[in-house]
Amino acid sequence: MSLWCENCDRAVESETCDVCGLEIAGVVRQPIPFRWRFFIFASVVYLAWRVYQLITWLT
Repeated sequence: MSLWCENCDRAVESETCDVCGLEIAGVVRQPIPFRWRFFIFASVVYLAWRVYQLITWLT
């Protein structure tokens, strides 16, 4: 995975930028908030229920 130099706006393969010489730090990812996890879970449960209803309606 290539890193991104904010100063030059280009992808960099190593820990330092080849153009400006700036050291590049890795991106720190933020965890997914609980409310989004709950929303995704609730959406999957709802869609599974609707698919179940469709299958029972067709048979």
